[in-house]
This record gives sequence, structure tokens and C-alpha cells, in this order.
Amino acid sequence: MKRIGFAGAAVLLVLLGVSAPTYTKQQQDQNKQQDKEKQQEDQNKPQQQKAHQQQQDQNKQQQQQRAQQQRQDQNKQQQQRVQQQQQDQNRQQQQQALNRQQQQRAQQQQSAWQQRRAQNWQSEHQTWQQRGGYNGDRIPEDRYRGNFGPDHSFRIYSNPVVVAGGYPGFLYGGIWFSVVDPWPEYWSNNWYENDDVYIDYSGDGYYMYNRRYPQDRISIGVYVNYVRQGDRRGVWLRHRARSWQSEHRTWPQRGGYIGYRIPDDRYRRYFGRDHRFRINSLPLVIFGGYPRFQYGGFWFSVVDPWPEYWSDDWYQNDDIYIDYSGDGYYLYNRRYPRDRIAIMVYLN
Repeated sequence: MKRIGFAGAAVLLVLLGVSAPTYTKQQQDQNKQQDKEKQQEDQNKPQQQKAHQQQQDQNKQQQQQRAQQQRQDQNKQQQQRVQQQQQDQNRQQQQQALNRQQQQRAQQQQSAWQQRRAQNWQSEHQTWQQRGGYNGDRIPEDRYRGNFGPDHSFRIYSNPVVVAGGYPGFLYGGIWFSVVDPWPEYWSNNWYENDDVYIDYSGDGYYMYNRRYPQDRISIGVYVNYVRQGDRRGVWLRHRARSWQSEHRTWPQRGGYIGYRIPDDRYRRYFGRDHRFRINSLPLVIFGGYPRFQYGGFWFSVVDPWPEYWSDDWYQNDDIYIDYSGDGYYLYNRRYPRDRIAIMVYLN
């Protein structure tokens, strides 16, 4: 029994002696692995920190970009709102200005047309035969067929209307029409705004007809060579003198004035140095090669050139007036009071 115990102890010692180095080696290997892993971890740590920092920087940059984009979007929306408000305000102001212009035009037209209303049309109006015959322009046949006659009605109010010295005239079909007759007192007050009218030639001259009152006709003068606003500069420049002192002539130098004489009551109302106006706001036509404008119910033909030292836009910006100087009618410019231009007066 003792030998067996001793032998068992010896085996146990042998086993312990063998396993101890093995355990130690495993522990060393494990420590080495841990050291390697720690070293690898230490090596990876800066990279991870760098990657983490880069991710944070990237996130921060993205946040800043999103914040900047939001600010830009907000600014853009604010600008759009301000711009829309400005546009709405501009449209409102334009509409208000347009309404004022329409009201002014309506008031001007109403005043002008009311002044031309007859008290007894049957005794006041005159046909062209009664007026001595029609002496105005003739509408070309092709333009007449396209715009005039009973088949072509329109409303005066929708066309440009100019009130010259209390007398209304209007532009239609590219032609200027001067209303030389009064209109019947029994027509409606706003006939020029609501009634359909047309222009026809009736053998002795041109007349305006109102479809609501087909039995009546109003004498009108026709001026085919109407000069539009954009073309007036060229017209006036063609009649500029090179040396006015040698080119212009007074009425005595022309053999005396032979034109129409303005009645005293009309003269006092619209003419003389106290009644100034600007030509560019008035109807202008070319007749016989000379510019002719309408004012105070009359037509004035400018037979003299205008001085070369007047400003190019005098007809637009200078105040002028018409006066009778003992030998005939002249046009005066307040900016150049020493000059006078011979003009001829026509009733129609």
C-alpha cells in the first residue's frame, strides 16, 4: 500500500511538472496576444479618433450647410414676399393711375361733348351743302371698305379723343375726324360712350350716324394724313429754317392775310397772350405739305418755318399762343418772345 501511494504521488508530481510549463506558456501567449491587441488598439485609436473627428466635422459642416440653406431659403422667401408686395403695390398704383386717367378722360369728354350739345338741333345743324360744300380729305377706297360705312360701327369712347378748345375730335381707322356739327339735344347724355356709331359718305360729304337715332347725321371733317405722336418730331424738323431771318415772311410780305377771321367772342375765350397751350397735345395733320393743328375749334396751318435756334422739342415743351397783330394771325413762343410765325386759320 505504501508503494502504491508513493507511486501515485510520483505520477501526480510528474503530471504537475508537465502541466505547469504548459500553463505558463499559454499564459504568456495570452499576454502576448493581449499586448498585440492592445498595441493594435493603440495604433487604431488615433485613426478612429481621426475618423470620428472627421465624421464630427462632416456632420458639423452638413449642419452648417443646412442652416445656411435654411437661411438662404428664408431670405429668398422674404425677398419673394417683399417683391410680391412691391409688385402688388405697383399694380395697385398703376390701376389707381389708370382709373384716375379714365376718370379725367371721362370728365374731359363729358365736358367737351356737353358743350357741343344743341339746344335745337333742327335749326342749328348744317349739312355740307349748307356749309358751302365739303373741302376736307377723301378716305381712300380700300380703307373706306375696311373700316367705314353702315357695316362698321364702333364706340367713340374706346378711341383716342382730343378736346381742342372745347371741340372734340377722335381718331378711328388711322384717320382723324373733327366733329363740326352739334349733336341733337334728345340724344342720351352718354351716347358717345354707349351708342354704336358709324361714318358714311352721303354724296355731299362725310357724316357720323348713331344707330340708336338713325334719322340723324352729324357733319364731320376728315383728315387722312394724321400725324401720330411718334412721328411728329420728323414733321417739325422738316419745317425748321436754316436762316429764319431771311426765310420767314410777315403777312404784308405775303400780300396780306386772306384766311378765316375768328369771331371776337371765340377769340377772347381761346386766343391772345393770356391763352397759352402746347401744340404736341393737339391733333396734327399734314395738308398741302404744311403741318396743320387744331385748337379752339379751328385749324391752323403753319405757313412759316420756325427759327433754327429754337429748341428741337419746342412743339412739345414750350408754351405758345396765337395772336392777331393787325395784319394777320401769328404763332408766338413765350421762350422766344421776339419771334412770330405766320399761320393761316381754317374753320374746317
